[in-house]
Amino acid sequence: MAIGRENGTHQNGDSNGTNGTNGVDRPKITWIPLSYSNEDSDASARRLVLAIRPEWGQEGSNLEFVRFTDGITNTLLKAVNKKAGLSKEEVDSEAILLRAYGHGTDLIIDRHRETQNHELLMGYGLAPQLLARFENGMMYRFIQGSVTHPDDLRKPAIYNAVARRLAQWHAVVPCISGHTGHSRKNSRTDASHPVPGSVLGDIEFQHAIDSVAPGKPPPNVWTVMQKWIFALSTETEAQRTRQATLQKELATLVSELSQRPGLGVNGVGALPVHVKR
Repeated sequence: MAIGRENGTHQNGDSNGTNGTNGVDRPKITWIPLSYSNEDSDASARRLVLAIRPEWGQEGSNLEFVRFTDGITNTLLKAVNKKAGLSKEEVDSEAILLRAYGHGTDLIIDRHRETQNHELLMGYGLAPQLLARFENGMMYRFIQGSVTHPDDLRKPAIYNAVARRLAQWHAVVPCISGHTGHSRKNSRTDASHPVPGSVLGDIEFQHAIDSVAPGKPPPNVWTVMQKWIFALSTETEAQRTRQATLQKELATLVSELSQRPGLGVNGVGALPVHVKR
């Protein structure tokens, strides 16, 4: 197995190397040519973790996994090395979170852009260190804490802390420009779109998504909705009618709402937000 570092250019034209996004230096992320399998959870997870922490497989180590069930689309496993003599805090300080993507979720979630965003936030100290990517997921450092519940979010100390962190994101983190990621092989178009699907090559397909709201830099809420409409099944007449109806509704929304002025440049992201402490 060859473990490498990601670099070069991705399908959508974005580069991934030591030159950072928007001026932030990003280290090359380790790429592991393996995948996680729910059917062989422990063994596949163990291979992935040992690929970046080989010493966790040596004598005296005790690699264990804790499954989290709070997510709705991903498999989340906390990998810990419970060596004898270490306290819980010491074990957790070296813990790794393994996140495997849910099957088919690439239809609605741009996984490449998700990784870009994680790297960008990591450069500003707003996300845990990304340790590696693999064929259907990623691994990053575990952050000690507890999951918030609805009752927690009603507490002033909690919602004020959330507001301060969101304000920090909007004030210091730049937006990443680029194309709207998609799963081309799983997407469908038909005559309901101005350009029939039968003549849409990869370049034309990308343009059809990114230009759905003229003048708005992609990706944006409109391009994401267009991607989702293209991903709908069109095997039956009812499904094709549903897609055509949604396409018309999207065109109406774009014409009525997409050019309305927002806060800052192209939305909130470029406008510094000040929260009273």
